[in-house]
Amino acid sequence: MSEMFDTGTLSRYDMSYGTYRRLQKDHIRFEEKYTERFSNGFICRILVNYMCYAQENFLEAFEDAVAESFTNKEHDEYAADDRISFTRQLTDKLLEFDFSSDENLKKRKLITYLLEQFTLLPLSERERIYCYDKFKTLNKVIENGEILIVKMTSEKEYEIKPLDIRIDDNTLSYYLIGYSRPKGSKDEFESYGFKISRITECRSRHRKFELSYTEIRNLKELNDRIGSAYIEKKNLDGKETERSVVRLTKKGYEILYLRKVSHQRPIPVTAPEKIVLNGEEFYELTFDCAHYHIRNYFFSFGGEAEIISPLSLREIFMNEFKRSMERYT
Repeated sequence: MSEMFDTGTLSRYDMSYGTYRRLQKDHIRFEEKYTERFSNGFICRILVNYMCYAQENFLEAFEDAVAESFTNKEHDEYAADDRISFTRQLTDKLLEFDFSSDENLKKRKLITYLLEQFTLLPLSERERIYCYDKFKTLNKVIENGEILIVKMTSEKEYEIKPLDIRIDDNTLSYYLIGYSRPKGSKDEFESYGFKISRITECRSRHRKFELSYTEIRNLKELNDRIGSAYIEKKNLDGKETERSVVRLTKKGYEILYLRKVSHQRPIPVTAPEKIVLNGEEFYELTFDCAHYHIRNYFFSFGGEAEIISPLSLREIFMNEFKRSMERYT
């Protein structure tokens, strides 16, 4: 099992270049590491989790279909044909997962096919598959209303009162939102969002808890306003969440903001205001989100964006651009 998944030309499983590149992107996204050669552990994790995920989803759908077909029927009213049909369908479906029964099915082709099908799924679904075991554990703990212990890639451990798992609209990644504190700390629990792909270990503390109506409402409102990825103490300070105004050039607004740069795009709280300065058209947008979010998104706009307010955020941009210019002088 020490053999590596060699991608020297395309791969030893003859995957397409598109599949290989999407797997590379997933490796960076989920493992936060660049690689040209995938380990057996990475590929096997995808294959095993993908099969578990597919079977679980099929069985849920199949059970729903069976329940619907038997609606309003008492047990004794099930016709023999119903029972035979049910058995045949179940057997046929389960055989779809019994690859060993097909002597003509080659392992190489099967792995290639599964990897290609995996990379064609939406990003959020690929993340659920890659983090399949973590999702199962987290969902069970949330359902049972128990305190959670997690360890992150940073090696830090936290004690969490989880509320829910949400897809962050800005990053399109899954986050566990709830109230947390460092493991072993006596501090108060504070609202926080944890990126699930960065959780390396998670387990229940087997201790019940209950969030108040106010705690649930406040966390949901916060999540809707600034997004799961930005729920952390440094972004909850009043100065970090006050409204900000960004002035965009015509190109910055019509080309970059509206068309090209979609990742983490913040949404203004009011309609963009069109203004003319020295004969040039600009658009001013007002945002009510974490300043860290504004920095992540608009810094790449360069001269096509200008932070108008607050001054603290404007100064951050000025200092960052000065540092960047120093590298080229």
